[in-house]
Amino acid sequence: MKGLLRKDVYQTWYYAKGVVVAAIVMMGAGVVTIMNGANFFIVYAGFLLGMLPMTLLAYDQTSKFNEYSAALPATKEQLVGCKYIMGLCGMVVAELFAAVALGVAHLHWVAVDGALMVSTLVQVGMTTLLNSAILLPLNYRFGYEKAKYAFYLMVGLIAATMGFSVAANEDGLAKNLLPQSISSAGLLGIAAVVLVLYAASWRLSVAWYGKAEQ
Repeated sequence: MKGLLRKDVYQTWYYAKGVVVAAIVMMGAGVVTIMNGANFFIVYAGFLLGMLPMTLLAYDQTSKFNEYSAALPATKEQLVGCKYIMGLCGMVVAELFAAVALGVAHLHWVAVDGALMVSTLVQVGMTTLLNSAILLPLNYRFGYEKAKYAFYLMVGLIAATMGFSVAANEDGLAKNLLPQSISSAGLLGIAAVVLVLYAASWRLSVAWYGKAEQ
């Protein structure tokens, strides 16, 4: 499994750097736009980093790696698990980028208080993992060419929802996916639910592994 993870890290470094660069640009834009409490660009950057496992799986399917992997001493749980581990790595990177962006914004904007920072970090982790949790099973079941339309739909829905919300009013969900007034217990509960959904997504992907090639 260590070799599979090394392969995915290598592919991320050489083929998916554009996603990382786009996320950094979004974070930079977020430092400015969060001056009024709107964290859309920072959260959307996390969503982009959630694309990494899907991008890696697309390369695997294009290069017929799944056929080669059948000869490897690795179970389908391990093969699928590597993509989910990369999803967790993408979340960690997204959180680090978001923490830096929020730290810079906190030094410049009064609106960026502790509650907004914590809520934004939870939203970044939530969108990053849910992106992978939704798209990876679809990739394993239908293949990248079909599953990518689900990704386009998700991008459109998120952009439309956040765009409408930002224009709607000045508080809560108008500027964020989560209300800024949500309690710490509520944020922990949301994080726990997302992790459970992520684990369930892995089990579904394992069950659907190889279906796209049939």
